[in-house]
Amino acid sequence: MDTLLSMRIFVRIVETGSLTRASDSTGLTTPRVSTLLRALEQHLGCKLLNRTTRRLSLTEDGNTYYQHCVTVLGEIDDMEASLSRARKTAKGRLRVNMPSAMAKHIVIPALPSFVDAYPEILFELSVTDSQIDVIGEGVDCVVRVGTLDDSGLIATRIGSVTTCTCAAPSYLARHGTPECVDDLTAHQVVNYLSSDTGRPRSWNYVVGGNLRTMPMRGPVAVNDADAYVACALAGLGLVQTSMYLLEPHLRSQQLREVLHEYNSPPRPVSVLYAPNRQLPHKLRLFIDWVTSLFARNPVLQGRRPDGLQPAPQPTGPDYPELAVLSGEFS
Repeated sequence: MDTLLSMRIFVRIVETGSLTRASDSTGLTTPRVSTLLRALEQHLGCKLLNRTTRRLSLTEDGNTYYQHCVTVLGEIDDMEASLSRARKTAKGRLRVNMPSAMAKHIVIPALPSFVDAYPEILFELSVTDSQIDVIGEGVDCVVRVGTLDDSGLIATRIGSVTTCTCAAPSYLARHGTPECVDDLTAHQVVNYLSSDTGRPRSWNYVVGGNLRTMPMRGPVAVNDADAYVACALAGLGLVQTSMYLLEPHLRSQQLREVLHEYNSPPRPVSVLYAPNRQLPHKLRLFIDWVTSLFARNPVLQGRRPDGLQPAPQPTGPDYPELAVLSGEFS
C-alpha cells in the first residue's frame, strides 16, 4: 500500500467532505479513492470515517489521524520545497478565486510576470463575486473585498479600495449634481445586485462622523461590475462602486465624481486560505506577488488618485445640452 498517497487522499476526503469531490480534486477515479480509503482503514485496523448516503463524518480515531496527517504531510511538503530550491522550481496546480472585475482589471493584465517567473505552476483562475467553500471546492485561496466573516480561514490583507459615486456628464446635465446625501432621493441610480442575496446593494456614506446606509431605487439593476460601469457611461444614472474601476473614466471625464466628501472608509482586500500548519510554497509565492502588485498602485491602498476633481455644478457653457433640456426637467 502506498501509505503517503493514502494519507493525502484521506485528507482530501475530509477537507472536501465527499469521495467524489476528493476524486475531482486529485484526478483519481472515485472507485480508486474508495479503494485507497478502505485499504488505509484495514492497514490501521480502525474505522476513520462514518459513511451514510448523505454525508461523511470523522470517527474519534479518524479525527486524531487526520490531525497527524496534516502535520506530517505539511512537513514533507516543506522539506521537499527547501531541498529542491522551490523558489526557482515551484510547480504544481494553484487554484485561485477572486471577483471578476478585480481579475480582469488588475490581476490578469499583470499575470504574465507571475507566469514567466514560475512557469511550472499551473495557474487556474476562477471568478465570482459570491462566497465559496474554499476547502470543499479545492481552491488554494480566494481574494475578497470587504469585512470578513468568521469563516475559520486565515486572512492576509493585501490592500484596500475606496468607493466612489459618479455619473456621466449627460446625466448631471439633465438632473443636476447632488450636493448632499439627502439630495439622492431626487436622483436616478443604477443598482448593483448582490451575487449572494440577489438584492440591490445599499449605498454607504459618512455623514456627521456616522456611517449612513441608504437603500437606493432605480429603474435599472445589473449583477456585473463592468456592466454597472457601462450603465453609468450610458447616462442611466448615478453609480457607486470601487474607485479602481472608475478611475480611467474619471480621468477622461467620461464620468464625474459627486459627494466625494461623504465617501465611506476604504474596504480591505484580503487573501484567504485554509489554516494549514505549513503554507504551500506555491501559494506563498502567489500571495507575495499579488501583495506587491497591490502595493505598487496607490488606488489599491485606499488612497485617492492624484489630480481627480469632483464634478462641478452644471452650467450652460460646461454642458451645451443643458440649455435644450432644462425646460423639460425643471
